[in-house]
Amino acid sequence: MKNEKVNKQKNTQSKSKKGPWIFMIISILLFGIASLFNHTKSMKAVHHLYHLMIEIFPVLLVVFVLMVLINLFLKPQILIKHMGKESGVKGWIIAIIAGILSVGAIYMWFPLLKEMIDKGIKPGLVAVFLYNRGIKIHWLPLMGLYFGLNYVIILTLVTVLVSILQGLIIDWLLGRDSSQPVDAD
Repeated sequence: MKNEKVNKQKNTQSKSKKGPWIFMIISILLFGIASLFNHTKSMKAVHHLYHLMIEIFPVLLVVFVLMVLINLFLKPQILIKHMGKESGVKGWIIAIIAGILSVGAIYMWFPLLKEMIDKGIKPGLVAVFLYNRGIKIHWLPLMGLYFGLNYVIILTLVTVLVSILQGLIIDWLLGRDSSQPVDAD
């Protein structure tokens, strides 16, 4: 029984490593076919991709550095202590504050958050983090100017409270021990 589980995990890991490469190869082939029909638009797409990569690269670099630092200095036991199953209110507060303070494109955070889940952080806390990214401190004064202070306070409080509800629902739906990695299949 244990050998079956190990074999299943190896097959899943093998499939998950091939997927991005297959997607990239198919994308390149489709681009090549499209460029045969309209070379000008294809070159515009390459130009757009180039500028997008230049824009994304600094954020990718920051996320990569954060991942390296987490792997070097932040041990799974520390993560589980502060944001794992037994973290209590402290874990929720950390997730809320980190979400509010986070910067950059949201999809750039996905690899780091996935790695943190793999190390034992509760998936509900990741949901709270992602939800609270909608609150941006630097936009709050401008929102207050346009919509009023009461609106900003109520919207911020509702966002935080609903993020907690969403995190609790996700943890309940997944119903798993937070010290175990999320199954990727």
